[in-house]
Amino acid sequence: MSEVVQIPALPLEELLRPFLMEGTGNTTNKVYRLLRQLIVEVRLLPGRALPEKEVAAILHVSKTPVREAIIRLSEEGLIKVVPQGGTFVATIEVQRYIEACFIRFRLEAGAAAEAAKRHTFEDLGRLELLLNQQIEAVESEDYTSFFELDESFHKAIFAAARLSGVWSFVNQAKGEIDRMRHLKMVFGVRRTGEVIDEHRAIVEAIGAASPDAAVAAMTRHLGSLESKITELSKDPKLWSYIESINATTTEKRRPRRSLT
Repeated sequence: MSEVVQIPALPLEELLRPFLMEGTGNTTNKVYRLLRQLIVEVRLLPGRALPEKEVAAILHVSKTPVREAIIRLSEEGLIKVVPQGGTFVATIEVQRYIEACFIRFRLEAGAAAEAAKRHTFEDLGRLELLLNQQIEAVESEDYTSFFELDESFHKAIFAAARLSGVWSFVNQAKGEIDRMRHLKMVFGVRRTGEVIDEHRAIVEAIGAASPDAAVAAMTRHLGSLESKITELSKDPKLWSYIESINATTTEKRRPRRSLT
């Protein structure tokens, strides 16, 4: 059995205090964005207890906005509230991950096709700029920036398709995908070179005003549901980490050894 690599669990106060309610909006929205960011970036680890009272005290807010933010996050599947048992960061479940991939595949392929039909020169310029910035991030080994630029690249495709509002839905739905991607970053699982080549093919297809080519390029980039499952099963370090987390839930499931 491969050794399970554990990510250090930092004290809750150390995680929350550097942010201290940054951004605009009401208190509930600020708490929601903060907790969601920490969960998605795997700084709040799956299975970790998240006491409302402690979070409220650290952030100097009442328990009401914390509770409301937790309800929203539980509806997204990122937090699990156990009656009489407490509040926990939800485990990374393969089924939710696959469902999020399905949503992303369908919507991003459609956006690529629309971008090929509706883009402007400014849209192409923006995509080219983001692609070049990603290349620079890889050269400087700034993988955090690479991740952020990847997000901006895909968001820009929806803008080029004149479907910016749909990106908000995609971003909301892919929380589980982003958690998996951050885990891979922690474990040094990267495919930056392939991503850049795939992004370039998408830009070229959009620039050529070919919806079919844009869909094909996006499909190659995102892969298939089958490829996502295969990808997980071929990485014992990542898989065993996820499964070992699942074994610590209140259900006390025995870790699975395969996807079948």
